[in-house]
Amino acid sequence: MRKIVIIIAFLLGSALSVCGQRNALDDYNFGSYLLGKGLLRDAATLTGSLSDKGYTPAALDTMRYLRGWTLYHSQKFADASFSFAEVDHTSPFYPKSVFFGAICDLQENDIVGAKSRLDKFALTPYADEYAELLAFERGGIALLERDYKRYEKESEKFMYDNFALRTEQQTLNEIALNRPKNLSPWVAGVASAIVPGLGKIYAGDVGEGVASFLMVGAFAALTANSWAKADTPANWRTITYGTIGSLLYISNIFGSVASVKVYYQRFEKINHEAVMYSIHIPLRDIFD
Repeated sequence: MRKIVIIIAFLLGSALSVCGQRNALDDYNFGSYLLGKGLLRDAATLTGSLSDKGYTPAALDTMRYLRGWTLYHSQKFADASFSFAEVDHTSPFYPKSVFFGAICDLQENDIVGAKSRLDKFALTPYADEYAELLAFERGGIALLERDYKRYEKESEKFMYDNFALRTEQQTLNEIALNRPKNLSPWVAGVASAIVPGLGKIYAGDVGEGVASFLMVGAFAALTANSWAKADTPANWRTITYGTIGSLLYISNIFGSVASVKVYYQRFEKINHEAVMYSIHIPLRDIFD
């Protein structure tokens, strides 16, 4: 009798396992279909609660990946990162979950989280298969941190024979060589004190520099002309023009100092966006 009970329990467990796998496969296929149609809300509903659906551990990992993928497409990067992190290393979706999870971390400005995720991946059996992609992503993160020595170390592993990576590897190399100019806010301020607008031209803002020069010069000319006509500086036109011209001259100096800071901010923003784009694009080609 005891043997019969054990056999029944075994058969029942096997049946439930097969049923769970079959349901997970159906759910995964349906969820993928919804994503393909752009029905993100429906896909999110399908993958929203997974613990109460009786999935096997392997099936649960598959659905956790799908939930992360859905959240990624919905641009809910923090939640997507969490779901991707739940995928076990035994899952066939683990490599994709790691790399897209790192992208999600970077979208949330969590560089530490992205580095940690990739460092853990480097210790898994997948590391050799994805060695060049791993070096590429790590190199991109090094550029985001302006750690050019670390980038050089990672870029030494680039083979340039992978069609999905080659173009973006070359792009990262160009970004690494494109360093910001060494500008001084004090030099910009002094330059604009001598010649209005020159400091802004020094910082790369030629248009604003020329505009500052013309405006300050125009009010200086109006002040001088009014003074000459009245034969005295003590008249309201001369005082008005002179006051406005002085304010423009002073603001031109402070504006030139600030333009150096703006230059570095703009340079950093452009480089950051270029790196993020470059390390993101190959993942779609490699994993899709």
